[in-house]
Amino acid sequence: MKSFCDIGIKLIQVDIAFDHVWKEDGSIVLDTVKRQLRGVLDACPESRIFIRFHVNPPKWWQKKFPGENTVYADTDPMPDINWGIQRIIEDDEENPSRHSLASEKWKNEASAKLKIFLNQLKDLKEANALAGIQVAGGVYGEWHYWGFIENEPDMSLPMQKYFSGWLMQKYKTDKSLRQAWDNDTVTLTMAALPTLSQRRETMEGVFRHPVKERNVIDYYEAQHDLIVDDIIHFCKIIKESWPRPIVTGAFYGYFYAVFGREAVGGHLSLLRLLTSPYIDYLSGPGTYYPSAVEMGDPYRSRSLINSITFHGKLWLDEMDQQTPLVPLKDPSYKENLEKSIAQVRRNVLFTFNKGQGLWFYDFGPAGFNGGPRLKDHGTWGWWDEPNLRRDIHRLKAEMEKQTKKTYKSSADVLLVHDTKSFYYTGSSRTHSGISHWANNWLPVGIFKTGVVHDAIHLDDLKKIDLNQYKAIVFVNTFVMNADQRKYISNTVAKNNRHLIWIYAPAYCDEKNLNSEYIQNLTGITLTKVVSHGQISITLDSAVIKNYTFTMNKQTMTTPLFFVNDSKAKIYGWMQNTGSVAFASKELKESTSWFMTLPMDSEKVWKFVFEKAKAHTYTTSNAIIYACNGSITIHTKDGGAISIQLRNGKTVNYDMSQNSTWLVDDATGEVLIK
Repeated sequence: MKSFCDIGIKLIQVDIAFDHVWKEDGSIVLDTVKRQLRGVLDACPESRIFIRFHVNPPKWWQKKFPGENTVYADTDPMPDINWGIQRIIEDDEENPSRHSLASEKWKNEASAKLKIFLNQLKDLKEANALAGIQVAGGVYGEWHYWGFIENEPDMSLPMQKYFSGWLMQKYKTDKSLRQAWDNDTVTLTMAALPTLSQRRETMEGVFRHPVKERNVIDYYEAQHDLIVDDIIHFCKIIKESWPRPIVTGAFYGYFYAVFGREAVGGHLSLLRLLTSPYIDYLSGPGTYYPSAVEMGDPYRSRSLINSITFHGKLWLDEMDQQTPLVPLKDPSYKENLEKSIAQVRRNVLFTFNKGQGLWFYDFGPAGFNGGPRLKDHGTWGWWDEPNLRRDIHRLKAEMEKQTKKTYKSSADVLLVHDTKSFYYTGSSRTHSGISHWANNWLPVGIFKTGVVHDAIHLDDLKKIDLNQYKAIVFVNTFVMNADQRKYISNTVAKNNRHLIWIYAPAYCDEKNLNSEYIQNLTGITLTKVVSHGQISITLDSAVIKNYTFTMNKQTMTTPLFFVNDSKAKIYGWMQNTGSVAFASKELKESTSWFMTLPMDSEKVWKFVFEKAKAHTYTTSNAIIYACNGSITIHTKDGGAISIQLRNGKTVNYDMSQNSTWLVDDATGEVLIK
């Protein structure tokens, strides 16, 4: 901590939970809080402190009020491990015995205790350094629902009560509910939570029937609204209870790398938080998979941070990638130091290139539940090595120069994602496989093209300046209303822009599933088929020689849509049947592309973006980020790397293996080498 303070990084975060302060006799005791704050100030007197405050009730409370706990539809709760030194949140990701996030008793009592806590905290001398509070809850404090990775929450009475209230607010009358659910007997007060089989099965292949399965769709939407209700509720208390302005935020907005379980425990009500006056920032770890950690991989944030920027909120990555540092006497010390420097530069500069920020998060000797983080625990901090720390200082200084400029993205490719589609597709990994692959693996291929891209939420498409984008990829936009389809046709599909459509764009309008919506939107005639078994697409050699894309065999791929348009240019076929699975069609004012499945090869995307005349910074395998007149180049292999600047100038660099450089976008001058 002191080493970071010495180089001017003086925003420090500590963790506090109700387990630390809320005692079983009802009292609030601040001993642990005071020690934490005092420890920070002793190491860095000029620091400003953020508390990550876990609002989950203490473990004793959960044992005392078992009727307020989460009930899983498919399993019994697992007791916490109670031997050895354990983190309070150690077993969160399993199927733990935890309170229902819908519990009014927890929410009311926790709210009262939080107000008492804040009232006592303000009188501490150490609290003068407090700058903000991050409200944490759910799995690891990251607001995922308990058990979501493998199990199905929440069948508890508190959740039933919340769901009934949510339905009342949405439908108002039994008549409206019955019509929406196509159920003549259901009532607002007696509408049951969906069963396990209803959650795990679908009527329309990948998709849920928007009427006949509306009860399941409504349940998941209610569950996501519940999480956002909780976050806003506690942030509001903090802002209204603290005697001076205070920054509030939460872990929320995870879109990438949510394990194919987005409907059960992802963060699908993002736009509600982005419009709340009680939220200043959102945060989350960087993407863990696929291809996001090793040298040569594209580090990236876990959220649609361009959308967060548009709404005037701050996004902060929790950068928790452990450096590969080894002891000084290790023969690989120099190589691993170089990797560590390249890793930190790459990761920091990604968020910076998106106009946002991050914090360094070292899990340290407190422990973690396995993996490489256990190596050398407690021997040193992840960024303690003096050369690495000096480079972080240098990086900070350069970034401070850049912040004096007005932020401007350098992207001319845009990825459009959606959260609503997860309600209308199945929640199991089998059903969510196409979406999961499209949202996570496809962007990796795009990162490797040498083209710079932005990524936004579908609902923000109207908010952006389209003029800078030559190609727009609609990744998982399977649900669109009539206004969205009209805007895309009348405004987006203009100026010779290339629009690339994946799988089933606009197939659902929340009331119907209709392939004509896809055809009208894309301008390409399609044929819908019911498919069975593993699906493969073979590409024309003009795109990639001897290349076949095969969808994971565990992934459901029905229905499928194939091109049946005589005016389309054909680039790929379904293996065995010859159905056209990859094609483009020139329309009056745009070019429309259709992919039956989300192909992830960078060669495919290089082909598409070349046709769209998107700016390609490099044809090497380097990863490129760019904004505000600077370019970040990250490479594993090193060697001769040629960069094409936007002004037409070509500059050549001889880069070392495992390195990340920052260069000027106008001159090619190396700013950090």
